[in-house]
Amino acid sequence: MVEGPQDPPVTPELRERARQAPDSWLYVVDPAYADTGDVPGSAVAGAYRVDERGEISGGFIRNADYRPSPQAWGFPPPGNELEAALQAAVTGRGDDAAVRSALLAATVYTPSSPDQAVIPVQHNDVEAVPGYTSEGYLPEPPPGQAFRPVPVRELGASLEGRYLLLNPGSALEVLVPGADLAG
Repeated sequence: MVEGPQDPPVTPELRERARQAPDSWLYVVDPAYADTGDVPGSAVAGAYRVDERGEISGGFIRNADYRPSPQAWGFPPPGNELEAALQAAVTGRGDDAAVRSALLAATVYTPSSPDQAVIPVQHNDVEAVPGYTSEGYLPEPPPGQAFRPVPVRELGASLEGRYLLLNPGSALEVLVPGADLAG
């Protein structure tokens, strides 16, 4: 499970902004919108109250309508469309249909060996084939194995009742029934 963004810390930059705006509210904007001029209400994380002396007073007031971006959740920039769709879904900004569409168009890295094109593993009582969405998620391969890029549509045909386990051990870990990958 992905842990959500925490209340923003009171940094020297925030204190300086507060000094410049006494008796007001200091709004904290999602990092994905920090350098844009037009910020929708759902991108405002919340606010700190600034007293008449220009000091932050009280705690952070969260915006109930705030929808954190993947960047606010601490995800690295997505390496491809599949990672972008997964990040959006995990953070509540996307849906399963977008993930499925991106997955069917994607290529993933799967472990293989000279005598096995697909190497399944046990995961939560099911047999699954690990698939990594980009080189950034690849672990060191076990001895005698290597990772090879495989189009998901091609991989789906070889899963034979197994699952595809995307990015095992990461915040973008997803278990997909192989039957869902049939074009």
